[in-house]
Amino acid sequence: MPGPATILRELHRLHRHAEDLRTQINRGPQTIKAHQEKTAKLEELLHQAQDSIKKLKVTLHDKEVTLKAQQQVVAKHEKQLNEVTSRKEYDALRSEIENDKKACTKIEDAMLEVMEEIETRNLQIPEYEKAVKKGKEDTAKVIDDVQTRRNEFTDRLNEALKSVREIETSLPDDVRALYERLVAAKGESAMSAVQGRTCTACYTEITAQNHNDLLQEKLVLCKSCGRILYLTESA
Repeated sequence: MPGPATILRELHRLHRHAEDLRTQINRGPQTIKAHQEKTAKLEELLHQAQDSIKKLKVTLHDKEVTLKAQQQVVAKHEKQLNEVTSRKEYDALRSEIENDKKACTKIEDAMLEVMEEIETRNLQIPEYEKAVKKGKEDTAKVIDDVQTRRNEFTDRLNEALKSVREIETSLPDDVRALYERLVAAKGESAMSAVQGRTCTACYTEITAQNHNDLLQEKLVLCKSCGRILYLTESA
């Protein structure tokens, strides 16, 4: 029957393996969340682009209304131009008409800029839609992959824990009681290998007596970190 050192060494390996598997399992939801957040940001960019186009169209409509009103003013003044009787009134009205037409030109130029901006942003929409579609497809693939890996890791974790339970029965009663208490509190950090005469967890050197006790398969705790110590196979 193997001594406590061999048993503890294998138990520590299995506990670390189980912890690694738990980490992999817990990482899955985080990975999914990261992809979902990335896709949500792409969707927000798409919505912002669509909203900006709607606002630009409202602006364009307002300018069209303003232009129509201004053109009506021009038409009104041009009609009045045929009705004036004095040169002074004629010149004043002509000047006003010129200013009105300049105002119309200014509005038309502004409308052209808005239309160009709408056209530019409309060209961006398909790219945003393509990015959103790809983001959703990638997220769906990640969810499938995570679920597949989760099932695989869960099976492996259950196998590791089963092996732990089986091997734990081989521990001497005095060692097992302390082992169970420490594992319940610290998990895989309840144990540490000794390399040479150094605890590999906290890098504290153990005493010669402690090292001798380990050689004799006695229970030894690290005086610095409180872990159950065991010798490596090469010790």
